[in-house]
Amino acid sequence: AHHQNKTTMEAVRYHGPNEALTFETVPIPTEADLSPDEVIVRVEASALCHTELHFADGTLNLGVKPLTLGHEAVGVITAVGSDIPPSRIGQRVINYYYVGCANCRWCNRGDEQLCPNLKAEHGFISDGGLAGYIRTHPEMQ
Repeated sequence: AHHQNKTTMEAVRYHGPNEALTFETVPIPTEADLSPDEVIVRVEASALCHTELHFADGTLNLGVKPLTLGHEAVGVITAVGSDIPPSRIGQRVINYYYVGCANCRWCNRGDEQLCPNLKAEHGFISDGGLAGYIRTHPEMQ
């Protein structure tokens, strides 16, 4: 097992097509990093999907690097932004990796995967869950 201090964590990182994925030490997100509508989740489980292999072999290249991969993650909320009720701390959550704008016709229909103004897409264009912690958005209540 690797040991880490309270300010860093290990993460699976992508540096571009046809480059090996790396296991790196990166900063743990802090409350100061949070937007009002974000949370920090301590990742308890995350899956390596074939999508990550497409990143590694160059089949999928969204032009964002370096990036922590992992769009399939579950964990526990450890910190909340100012718009999120503190009662959410300690809740178990599944990371939903598409974070739409919540204002366009697609988001209003529940089709955030079609949103032209994504706030985040964890593991694709925003840091994902193949790490100890992820800064993410909770599901809409």
